Amino acid sequence: MLGTIWINFGLGMLAFLVTLGTAVASNVWLVSLERAGIAFVLFFLAAFPIRWLLATFIQASTPPMVTDSLEGTSSPLAEGGVVLEIGQQLEQEDETFAPTSIDKMERIHPTEDPATVAEVVRRLSDE
Repeated sequence: MLGTIWINFGLGMLAFLVTLGTAVASNVWLVSLERAGIAFVLFFLAAFPIRWLLATFIQASTPPMVTDSLEGTSSPLAEGGVVLEIGQQLEQEDETFAPTSIDKMERIHPTEDPATVAEVVRRLSDE
């Protein structure tokens, strides 16, 4: 679905305030509050199918993106202009997967020693 529950809540609150503002002028405040509450619930619930329809239309208008794991690029067409299915993409990843051994891993050494870093921080905090 498109968006979050806060969209529903915001739409419901807008309906609540507009209904309360217009109903208070010609009704008792309790009746106005009841009608505003009904408007909140109706608009809150009506936002769900609206968000679902918008998400469906947006997904239908954009082509699916396939990530090329070897090159790190995204393109709607992969390998010879054919869009890969999810299952095919997973099969290709399984074939090229090789776990990294501990010997190949490199240890990252800090570029500065802690004393130099402490001096720089002290100088910057004094200014």
